Amino acid sequence: MERRPPHDRPRPGQGGPPPRRPQHSQAAMPLTPFGPPPKPELFPPPPKPKRTADPIAKPGTSHVAEEELRIDAERVEVRAARKQVAAVPRQRRKRLLDEPTLNPTDICRVLFSDDDMVVVDKTAGFPVNPGGAFAQRSVVRSLHAQGFDPVFPINLLDAEASGLVLFSRSAAAAKALRWNWRSSLCVRTYMTVVQGDIQGTAGRISHAIGAVATSTGLRHKTLTVEEGGRSAITEWKLLSRARGMSRLELTLKSGRCHQARIHLAAIGHPVVGDRLHGRNVGEVPIDALIDIPGKHLDGNGVPRGQIALHFYRIVMPHPITQQPMRWTAPVPRTMLALMPGPWIVPD
Repeated sequence: MERRPPHDRPRPGQGGPPPRRPQHSQAAMPLTPFGPPPKPELFPPPPKPKRTADPIAKPGTSHVAEEELRIDAERVEVRAARKQVAAVPRQRRKRLLDEPTLNPTDICRVLFSDDDMVVVDKTAGFPVNPGGAFAQRSVVRSLHAQGFDPVFPINLLDAEASGLVLFSRSAAAAKALRWNWRSSLCVRTYMTVVQGDIQGTAGRISHAIGAVATSTGLRHKTLTVEEGGRSAITEWKLLSRARGMSRLELTLKSGRCHQARIHLAAIGHPVVGDRLHGRNVGEVPIDALIDIPGKHLDGNGVPRGQIALHFYRIVMPHPITQQPMRWTAPVPRTMLALMPGPWIVPD
């Protein structure tokens, strides 16, 4: 066989058989399409059964009778509720008609008035704001009848107590009055008669006062600061003793609800006639009924619904002019009759 030189051998692509490629196992694998798998074949839901008309129940069969009774009961309840709502105005009108009519000056007497404020001397037994059985017999309604409208109370004196109440007649005066009332510029003096012979000639009570919820509403009492009480200070000075009672002058450094009554009851000398905070529900202490040397037995008790507490004096600047003002209300006769002898009223 004749051999060709290397340069005469055929090159790939210039004739001759094609080169053989190696056989791999991956080349023989089937190709899989690229993408998510096909969704499974879902069968259609079964057809819904045909509805047939329900037979009409006759009265007295099935639950028709019970449903009629329930509807009738609801109608009766609705009618009763409507009658009750409609009767409220009638009861209110009846209560207003039954409420006695008083002269406005019998409820309060105006001591000072100008374009900014009004100062009145309230009679014991009447509230400051109208409400309940005193819808017309209140200090606010009395001032309206006397031509002072509108008025806004600055201090709320207990209905059972008597004495001074301040009212504002404008928004600017109300803001200034409230600021002066809470500041040290305002000096408030009360006169009271308490049960028992109090020890000492002067003292200071600093029990915190708070409100607790009861079945009849909120009740104010002495509470610690941890229990929610707020600080309150009452200073007292002894004026005289007689008939198992003591006449005191009180100066309140803060204005908590029922502060004077709660503080005096806390030290064991409640206000005469105080049935809410006092331990003795009698209007005159039992000591007054015993013949003890040096005590008189010709006194009278305070009427029911009143207590021996009187807001006697206020010293504070005028809310607009800032001039020093001073108002004094005379002690009522019911308190003067409790203890014999002249009352020593400090200057």
